[in-house]
Amino acid sequence: MNSSEQHRIIRPANRLQIKARLSDLTVTQMMAKAHEVMATIAQGYSKWLLADLKALIKAHDGLRQNPNDADVKAELFRIAHDVRGQAASFGYDLASEMGASLCHYLEAREGLSAADLHVVESHINVIRACLSQSLKGDGGPVGQELRVELTALIKRVELLQ
Repeated sequence: MNSSEQHRIIRPANRLQIKARLSDLTVTQMMAKAHEVMATIAQGYSKWLLADLKALIKAHDGLRQNPNDADVKAELFRIAHDVRGQAASFGYDLASEMGASLCHYLEAREGLSAADLHVVESHINVIRACLSQSLKGDGGPVGQELRVELTALIKRVELLQ
């Protein structure tokens, strides 16, 4: 048996070119267009964040009813993860940080105690403050104070457990 009979080269069709739309725009023009779209989304992002806030509150209420409901905890995590990933892109860095902190906090716990639910609620309250007080960026002095208070609360709860 010669080497050509032992193997054969398979060259798959390039279907990406079929799926990808060709454009006459330059990279600079495409980037400018993307920035325009992001600016348009940014104008209405507070409505998205408000919807996420309401969903966080609903999930938190569900966990207060049943702290061991894994599905509701997963939903709370998913929403916090969305906030973490999106908020900073639209100027709400503190809200994004709170989403990340909440995800980290939830990941570290099997079940949720009453104290844990208080920490979850505190994260949600900081996100609420970001909206109601228009705390953009790092939230300035108010954001720093909220961050310090939340960190202290988390440490106190962790000491109790």
